[in-house]
Amino acid sequence: MSNLLRGILAGAVMCAAAYVIMAAARAEGAIAIGASGNFSKDGFAFGGAINKSSTEEASQQALATCRKYEGAPKMAAICRVVMTFSRECYALSFDPKPGTPGVGWAISDDKVKAEERAQKNCEVTAGAGRRDFCKINQSYCDTHD
Repeated sequence: MSNLLRGILAGAVMCAAAYVIMAAARAEGAIAIGASGNFSKDGFAFGGAINKSSTEEASQQALATCRKYEGAPKMAAICRVVMTFSRECYALSFDPKPGTPGVGWAISDDKVKAEERAQKNCEVTAGAGRRDFCKINQSYCDTHD
């Protein structure tokens, strides 16, 4: 094999390795919540971020999204980052009817588990009369696979 061909192959391998390392480094996520604890009275605000280059960047994005939530402006004003994660999934479930208590969120290693856990958390807070109305509102995974 010629030196030129070896050099080209070595360069290609190094570029591929750098791409994989950079993709893995861009897998940070966060969720932010604005809530008083009385979801039926005050509502809630939510923000999520995935595939950011750092935990700090993910936290800032989730917080900014949460603070822009228009459905509950008082809760948006008190948003705070509640969870950060890397290469995992998050899900949000809630009862879409205003003035109802059902809200749940979760983080897990795969989307199905995150959705199942968020749904169960919503059902618990919704109570017997509203648990069937909980619906997954969003779910995303923080990966570059």
